[in-house]
Amino acid sequence: MSTPLDHEWRTTSRHRTSDGVVSYQRCRCGAWRIRLAAPRDATVAASTGRDRAVR
Repeated sequence: MSTPLDHEWRTTSRHRTSDGVVSYQRCRCGAWRIRLAAPRDATVAASTGRDRAVR
């Protein structure tokens, strides 16, 4: 099992939304993650996992 420190994330796309900036990132091992950079006064959510489908 790998940890987040083992990944080399590269942003494949970034989009502004009403909730903040959503970034889709991929590691060379094949794992994907989706990150939300919310405005400064909002919380930040992140999702990571190889078995998650990007829709």
